[in-house]
Amino acid sequence: MTSLSCTRLFSVVLLLASTTAFAQAPWKPQRPVELIVGSAAGNSNDLMLRLISQVAQEKRLLDVPMNVMNKPGGGNTIAWSYLNQHAGDGHYLMMANLNLSVGHLTGTTTFSYRDFTPVSLLYDEYVVFVVRNESPIKTGRDLLERLKKDPTSLSLSFSSVAGGANHIAAGLVFKAAGIDIKKVRAVVFDSAGKAITATLGGHVDFVSASASSAVSHLKAGTVRVIGITSPKRIGGVFADVPTFREQGANTSFSNYRGLITGKTVPANQLAYWEQFFANLDKDASWRAHLDKNEWEPNYTNSRDTRKYWDELDAQMRSTLDDLGLLKKGG
Repeated sequence: MTSLSCTRLFSVVLLLASTTAFAQAPWKPQRPVELIVGSAAGNSNDLMLRLISQVAQEKRLLDVPMNVMNKPGGGNTIAWSYLNQHAGDGHYLMMANLNLSVGHLTGTTTFSYRDFTPVSLLYDEYVVFVVRNESPIKTGRDLLERLKKDPTSLSLSFSSVAGGANHIAAGLVFKAAGIDIKKVRAVVFDSAGKAITATLGGHVDFVSASASSAVSHLKAGTVRVIGITSPKRIGGVFADVPTFREQGANTSFSNYRGLITGKTVPANQLAYWEQFFANLDKDASWRAHLDKNEWEPNYTNSRDTRKYWDELDAQMRSTLDDLGLLKKGG
């Protein structure tokens, strides 16, 4: 090889090396980060993002502010549209929950989880079935056996929409127990508080609700929690509550919470946020807040989050179809 050829080869090697190094250079936010939520201030999802911002600032997990941006409307569609206006920019993150996995299946939005880059899951929120203390239904097994004999014999309440997390949770439990879920009488309320109040008043027989919404009533001794959709028993005030798997319905369900960012975010920006939320997951004050709200920590990285959503998609399609809520062609 001639001296000139060697020189050219050496130059190419240097160029490739510098390009690779540049592509993989560490990144961190250079300006304030926006945490986007598709609901008004005060909603549980809004509060979750404000908690992330609070812990990040108190523990100096990053050098720039994290500001919560409320973009309510359209069942998250306005917020999702805003996020994708900033595709490729890791300064914009958004809270993700089950709406991201089911909205496109029910036809409430054209967006799906495939339109965004998963950053991580953070925690699981499980669903419980609740009856008033005076109810003759003592256990989840009692309820399921009665509904198997006559699906119309009991009425179910939940919030806040048909095809939402609490409705889907009930559908999964009923299907796993061999109950004709389309025949179960269901009443939809616009809040968990109203659904539980209706149950306490004897207007409906039981309620499907997030575990956190039942805590105060359970502590007050006005309700009995007869089952939870967790894969195994959880601690806290629900330590003695059996799972539905223990009671004849071999299924579990979580209304997950996590973070997404826009399309085509660079790998080094995604890597930064994966590490950020992995560190947050280990923080004692963050874990204390999760315990207070009966949320189960479940950090997963971007790749594993995408795998989880892909697997969940098939389950949600089947369940929504059983409930008669899967859009035509979905």
